[in-house]
Amino acid sequence: MKKFFFIIFMIFMPMLSFGQYHTSNKKAIVAFEQALNDYAAENYTSAMVGVDKALKTDVAFIEAWWLKSEIAAKQNDNKGEVDALLSAYKIDQGNETTICGLGDAYLNAYKNDSAIYYYQQLFKLPVLTEKIRNSANIKLETAKFRKNALEHPSDIQPINLGGKVNTIYNDYFPAISADGNTLVYTIELPQVSQNPLLPVTQEDIFITKRDSRTGLWQQARSIGSAINTYNNEGAPFISADGRILFFTSCTCPDGMIKCCDIYFSVNRTDGWTLPQQLPSPVNTSAWESQPSFSADGKTLYFTSNRKGGFGGKDIWFSHLNDDGSWTEPENAGPNVNTDKDETSPFIHADGQTLYFSSNGFIGMGGQDLYVSKKQADGQWGKPINLGYPINSKGNESRLSVSVLGNKAIISSDRNTDTKIDLYEINLPQQYRPHRTFFVEGSVIDAKTGTPLKSHFELVNLQTRQIVQTGNTIDDYYNILLFLPEGNDYALNVASDGYLMKSVNFSLKNIPDSVTKKYLEIPLDKILTGKTVVLENIFFETDKYDLKPESYYELDKLLKFLDENPTLKVEIGGHTDNVGSSEHNAILSKKRALTIVKYLSDNGISISRLTAEGYGDSKPCADNSTEQGRAKNRRTEFKIIE
Repeated sequence: MKKFFFIIFMIFMPMLSFGQYHTSNKKAIVAFEQALNDYAAENYTSAMVGVDKALKTDVAFIEAWWLKSEIAAKQNDNKGEVDALLSAYKIDQGNETTICGLGDAYLNAYKNDSAIYYYQQLFKLPVLTEKIRNSANIKLETAKFRKNALEHPSDIQPINLGGKVNTIYNDYFPAISADGNTLVYTIELPQVSQNPLLPVTQEDIFITKRDSRTGLWQQARSIGSAINTYNNEGAPFISADGRILFFTSCTCPDGMIKCCDIYFSVNRTDGWTLPQQLPSPVNTSAWESQPSFSADGKTLYFTSNRKGGFGGKDIWFSHLNDDGSWTEPENAGPNVNTDKDETSPFIHADGQTLYFSSNGFIGMGGQDLYVSKKQADGQWGKPINLGYPINSKGNESRLSVSVLGNKAIISSDRNTDTKIDLYEINLPQQYRPHRTFFVEGSVIDAKTGTPLKSHFELVNLQTRQIVQTGNTIDDYYNILLFLPEGNDYALNVASDGYLMKSVNFSLKNIPDSVTKKYLEIPLDKILTGKTVVLENIFFETDKYDLKPESYYELDKLLKFLDENPTLKVEIGGHTDNVGSSEHNAILSKKRALTIVKYLSDNGISISRLTAEGYGDSKPCADNSTEQGRAKNRRTEFKIIE
């Protein structure tokens, strides 16, 4: 927390004359002004000798006590700083400069009760400038926040990640993969190029994997020469599917911040590809850094000092278009950004929880970590300080949270015996993101079981909005999704030469013990007689009226039939065995006809469509259970020609 009492004093020094000091003793003034010159030259030992000489001549020389406290502060002597200000306070208890200085000195020493006392004394003065009042009010609130945080700490203990991850250098900007088994981060290393034009240190990206047996991190290593150079590479972030690494590279020979931009590299079977710079409008002539990519692959969050922000460094975001271009970045708004620095955004896999670091809000000191939740209107809410001991007297510069939301890794300089290190914490419940699940899937050939390249779309059935799209590769577990609890979804998969397939699944009321869901999606080749269950067609109970969430699936069927114009299909309706067989046969036929009508109304020739109502005659599951009856209530389409 910056002190302002002596800075104010220094501004007015040129206006002071012998008659304007709190003394008229010429000998004391001469000694004081010599001490002031030594202070300006950073010769603090000589300055202290001079100021003590002035005070020996006139112990009531308030300006000399101010200078003595400032010299002590420069020498990290908080006791000497406070003692000097208390001496000035005894001389004049109504001087705002002295009272401000005491409040600041106690605040910097984390003596919060004393800081609160003197800031409150300040507000009792009959005259107080608005600038000092506003600044002191912020510091008073800071002292109160720190006092409360220290008296009510979270029941956690940050654990240093140890020598296989942390080094004797600065280790920071951690980013943990969505599955929690890969960690990438930045190390500030000595420059080894022997080039005098380069800075003495440079940043590289390192990577470590978690041991599957012990759960511990293995020995970290450089991520490789494809990415690391003699320039600065850092602030990495791995996409949710583990295939893309976003990071910052500063390419100026002198390492100047203005040359920092965001790059990406793709993880191939033979390693990381050569990096590519993200295009405009993400990167500009300003400073862009510290990327974080949303799990749905749609939005990039990053830090920039570009024009149009609130001051200092701000958090911005840009959306990825279907054609690979990026939208004009938007500022995260006044709830997140201040006139100081907001850095290190981390968007959780739930897409609703944003963590970041800031020195612009009331906190523990330096850079603190905060969390903000997305509101119903799409704006980010007021941030919450993560409290003590997650935040410390030092600087916490980044936080990366596991997809389950229970653990996080932070970078901090809290330990005076080390430099910046990485620590693991158990994230308190009140700071956790929405409960989020791994949804892992395999798109395979139904006959051979081999994985297929395909295109998929994930839809929220309540909102009918597309949540995520993507292309699978011919590898197992080729769909990896991260979805918040509380919704029903449709996952539609299509592959050339295969029948469309749609899967319905729910993430409502999931037991706490469940953390992931696996979907196997077998696709049949387009052959006569093959049948596909339309899992996301829904009717009102005992009626043939379509529910609104059915239209997404019907439109996918329309597209499939448009792309295969020679096919003829049968729409088959099926029921459970509740009710009479005659009633069920009629109901299932009417439901099939409803779908045929929708398809023909939207351009599919009626000559290609037939409707059959099978009622309860062809069960696919046991009708003695509710789960079995639900499976039997289905709609199918079959290739008949």
